[in-house]
Amino acid sequence: MNRTLRISLVLAIVAALSLPALAKDDALNLVPANAVTVGMVKLAEMRTSPLSSMLFQHTDKMSADGEAAKFLAEAGLSPTKDVDVLYVSTSPRTTLGSEADVLVIAEGRFQPERLATALISRGAVKKGGYILFPQGKVDGNENGAVAFLTPSLAIAGTEGAVAAAIQARTSGGTGFRVRGSLGMDLARVDTKATAWALVDVARAARLTKGGTIETGKGQSGDALQAALKSLSTVAVWATDTGDALELGAIGLSGDTETLQLLEDTIRGALSAMRLAVKDKAPEMVSVLRRFDVSRKSDSIMVEGSIPAATLKELMAKKHATAVGSK
Repeated sequence: MNRTLRISLVLAIVAALSLPALAKDDALNLVPANAVTVGMVKLAEMRTSPLSSMLFQHTDKMSADGEAAKFLAEAGLSPTKDVDVLYVSTSPRTTLGSEADVLVIAEGRFQPERLATALISRGAVKKGGYILFPQGKVDGNENGAVAFLTPSLAIAGTEGAVAAAIQARTSGGTGFRVRGSLGMDLARVDTKATAWALVDVARAARLTKGGTIETGKGQSGDALQAALKSLSTVAVWATDTGDALELGAIGLSGDTETLQLLEDTIRGALSAMRLAVKDKAPEMVSVLRRFDVSRKSDSIMVEGSIPAATLKELMAKKHATAVGSK
């Protein structure tokens, strides 16, 4: 056997041995295949960004109705220190039921034994491959749980979701990308974004938690919310470039009239927003005017960006208003 062939064979063996491990610890491969909402935030990219807390809150709200923050707190994990990438998913416990399971997958730096000891000293109980939070700490219907799979991968959520994720990992993962309906739409999202969220509108609407998309108050906000409910899937993403916050959203539907209605509604909502901010935040008028709305045969997309300077100014005004109202 010549040297080139031997090297090729060794590389092939190494690759073959590595694939199962890579698949096993791929965070998205732990997301339930039947998930109706999935969100991701790259916290490591936002350590020094003033946008970080806002992006986390909005992704958490869309994908799990704010449950991610609760589970992280109970697990003793700090998003600003320990976690680099966070995935949050919501999935139905039964096919037609209204109860949801929440799963939070965190990539970062963890000390499993130390964290486990700290949790147990506070009333948590070790059960199989995970740690069960004290009764009623997170969910009145089912205990929350956490598992430290490796020093760089942790999962938390409702007990059923954590147990299912551990079982899926031992069998090679859930196959979310190829088996899940949302996974098949993942290609529509800019996965290089700082944060993104995918929502299966119809299925998420049946659940008691998750799946809501905030569209603002007022007549235009209500009209947009009603239009979004007629879509099959909605995806949103945001990229913090340092100079600006780039935003994108896409809605999927097989009905031409639905897409036309949504396009008209979005354009109307942008016009209404420009009128609403012209006195309080005139700098936003030109920003909103540059948002682009485009329609294809099966989707409608909205894209735009907000300069960092403008966003900081808006946040400063909001903070001043909040302080003044106290």
